[in-house]
Amino acid sequence: MKNLNSITAPVWPLALCRIAIGVLWLTALIWKLPPNFIPPEGLRSLRDWMELEVQYPILPIYGQFVQSIVLPNFTLFAWATFSVELLIGLGLLLGAFTRAAAVLGLLMSLNLMIGLLEVPNEWPWSYIMLVMFQVVFIFTAPGRVWGFDGWRAGRRLENAA
Repeated sequence: MKNLNSITAPVWPLALCRIAIGVLWLTALIWKLPPNFIPPEGLRSLRDWMELEVQYPILPIYGQFVQSIVLPNFTLFAWATFSVELLIGLGLLLGAFTRAAAVLGLLMSLNLMIGLLEVPNEWPWSYIMLVMFQVVFIFTAPGRVWGFDGWRAGRRLENAA
């Protein structure tokens, strides 16, 4: 009888998930493009979503923070949001510094979940799944397969030999 703790699974499915979630983060940038952060016709803007966070926060203090700090400094926070999501998306897509990208992704996902979980017509499980993927990526480092992290690890092993 096999010890269930010693069974291993292929890691390429994690790499596929990492790439798909990286693409998800990058495509989310479409509706928050600098320098004016106005989306293509028919899409809600980043400011619209932030205003929904004020209207429907899961934590009232979060809504107050967005209203009194974030919205008055919208351009600064919009640039920060765009930059962080770009780093997350590229890191996951390319498998580069995957754990760091996943930590940023986890923080951003939690931020989205806290701000948007109670918005009418939003599907709460989308935020929960996004959080779960980031946690899986932190603990499995899927950038070692089909990613820059694997190439770097191989170079370190070559240099150590």
